[in-house]
Amino acid sequence: MNLPIHVIEKYLRGEANEEETRLVNDWFYSADAAEAPADEALAALRMQIGKRIHDRLDKSIDLTIRQRKKQRAGVLKIAAAAAVILGIGTYFLVQRGVFSNKPLLAAKTTVKKGDAGNNKATLILANGRQIELDSTADGPIDNKSGIQIIKSEDGKVAYVPTREHVQLSSVAYNTIITPKSGQYCVTLSDGTKAWLNAASSLRYPVAFNADSREVELSGEGYFEVATVLSEEGRKIPFIVSVRNTGLPNAMKIKVLGTKFNVMAYDDEASIETTLLEGKVETAYSTGTASLLPGLQSTLEKTNLKFKVSKADIERAVAWKNGEFRFTRMDIKGIMRQIARWYDVSIEYRGNMDNINLSGVFSRKSDVKQMLDILEATGTVHYQLEGNKVIVSTK
Repeated sequence: MNLPIHVIEKYLRGEANEEETRLVNDWFYSADAAEAPADEALAALRMQIGKRIHDRLDKSIDLTIRQRKKQRAGVLKIAAAAAVILGIGTYFLVQRGVFSNKPLLAAKTTVKKGDAGNNKATLILANGRQIELDSTADGPIDNKSGIQIIKSEDGKVAYVPTREHVQLSSVAYNTIITPKSGQYCVTLSDGTKAWLNAASSLRYPVAFNADSREVELSGEGYFEVATVLSEEGRKIPFIVSVRNTGLPNAMKIKVLGTKFNVMAYDDEASIETTLLEGKVETAYSTGTASLLPGLQSTLEKTNLKFKVSKADIERAVAWKNGEFRFTRMDIKGIMRQIARWYDVSIEYRGNMDNINLSGVFSRKSDVKQMLDILEATGTVHYQLEGNKVIVSTK
């Protein structure tokens, strides 16, 4: 792709229109741009573009945070009442903005604090061997074909090449699976990092071949993709193939070097891809959607069409940052997240339509604290029977 210098200069001056901005971003993340260092002037411009893109992302995230704080200021007094009762700095806001002043009800539960929030996962090697990572000692786990698998104490496993070039007679795949109430991080052999939310799995090659990088995801994952160049100096794409029982075929996400989140649980109505940095293209047999930082594509399972919208980045990556974050979410959507994280089943009694809540809650707290705050909104009541949560309308 040949991009006129004057378009780049307009972009750097902040004078580019929407189409010119798109062209600059397309060029910056294209294979052609990787060859730009051959031209010193063009290389310098590319560096300026990269800085501007990152500065714009940082300002966008900072603005979003400040706007959220301003929006919350008017309701914090109401929220504080519930927080004081519970002794924690968390809040839930009913869409109507009303809280109940009734005392919180006591409840018995077999779900204890500490059951959720642990780094738990099962690693399945190419030979079928299964390793429970949470009960395996830190240090080397396996060493095959020039790749050493190392577990560290902070809930991470890494694939580290032990020699410069790894040649495999055939591609060997590993799979990492997180259970409900678990999470884990894996660093792949190319340096890409992937964080898995609860009830998710990632299948990936032990070592990638020379011209392709592809992994398979189900559930939810956050990726920081490493940039890898071919011998010819071109960027090798990284592809996430998203598997979901609601889709006849896999959805594909193609990236070069970027940070993004994918939410693709079977029990959700759509698949959401949220871009924090870089550029991605989401594709299905019915169409494609290209994303720039701060945007989100949604593939609805009912019509299999993409919708692109401004992303709520804080909400999309809240799980990775140790939070639940809901924005006008329906109660059943909230309870699905609770069910996955605390490994409980949910039963509904009464009409749950039109109950939408917003709020923030730490994922390190126990399930009873979470449910107490839900009940404090005055919209629902709960009972705990073993590991089953019965939710009823007030």
